[in-house]
Amino acid sequence: MFRTIEWIDGVNKVRLVDQTKLPLTVEHIETDSHERIAKSIKIMEIRGAPAIGAAAGMGMALAALESKAKSKEELVKKLEEAALTLNTRPTAVNLTWATRRMLNLAVATEGSVTGIIDRLIEEAKEIAEEDVRMCRAIGENTLPFIKSGYTIQTICNAGSLATVHLGTVGAVVRVAHEKYGNIKVYAAETRPRQQGARLTTFEFMEDGIDTTLITDGMIGTVFRDGRIDCCVVGSDRILGTGHVTNKIGTYTMAIVAKHHGIPFYVVAPMSTVDMNTRPEDVVIEERDPDEIRLINGTPVTVPDAKVYNPAFDITPPELITAIITDKGAVENPTEEKMRRLYES
Repeated sequence: MFRTIEWIDGVNKVRLVDQTKLPLTVEHIETDSHERIAKSIKIMEIRGAPAIGAAAGMGMALAALESKAKSKEELVKKLEEAALTLNTRPTAVNLTWATRRMLNLAVATEGSVTGIIDRLIEEAKEIAEEDVRMCRAIGENTLPFIKSGYTIQTICNAGSLATVHLGTVGAVVRVAHEKYGNIKVYAAETRPRQQGARLTTFEFMEDGIDTTLITDGMIGTVFRDGRIDCCVVGSDRILGTGHVTNKIGTYTMAIVAKHHGIPFYVVAPMSTVDMNTRPEDVVIEERDPDEIRLINGTPVTVPDAKVYNPAFDITPPELITAIITDKGAVENPTEEKMRRLYES
């Protein structure tokens, strides 16, 4: 798969895939504006927690270049303003993690403004490269849980397009397929934005992986019929309590998997782990009602129908078989086990 987002050396621009156009058209956006990056995050031209973390890091580097700052103090002030602009989606922890990391680096770095900006550009590129390495590690760490011939159920998109390159769930599928050559995928459509249909199915079919698309409402029947060996989902925020915030429908899938005795694995980089927030304090993003009222711009219900459109839900740890990160796995997660992993 191509890279979802990358820094273009020489011209100091960011190139990203416009995911709203997939799978029918592959188009790229190129920009030297941090505000344009913020817009891309907000309207989901780029999406997926690790990918928007990388985008935020590059957005902060662009903001530094745009600032024309004459002093370190002025540069830091401009970066603080840019961080507020870039933090457009409240649920994914990688977004604020990346802007905070870039801001902290600017504060800690001594030297000229030009030198600090150069350091920020390198840090933004390093955030992206770290993501590639972390995803590969996630795939390797999940291998002990995946057997030859497994059929894996996914939801939403946690593949290459949700990260810089390999994916989190994507890494699990790809690394296992590299080893066994016979991994299959069932991809849940994932209403209302159809990331499973538009992105996950597109990705795995491009890679020659046997992929079957189902609607979200078919999960119970598919699980009852014994078509699935395990579920593997990504996460936008993993709490220290073991609660997992992920795309709406994940909680439902976990309940059905528990009922049918199907292992339920959550995979994500350690940058997604939030040891401070409690489950009741997680802000769940609610999106435009027209995402449900319309499909590809065409009305599918009464134009003024009342809509509830949360983008995410929270799955409690008792429904999770294991949380697997680039640093290791926590089986039957508890707060104590999560803390041990985090502190290690």
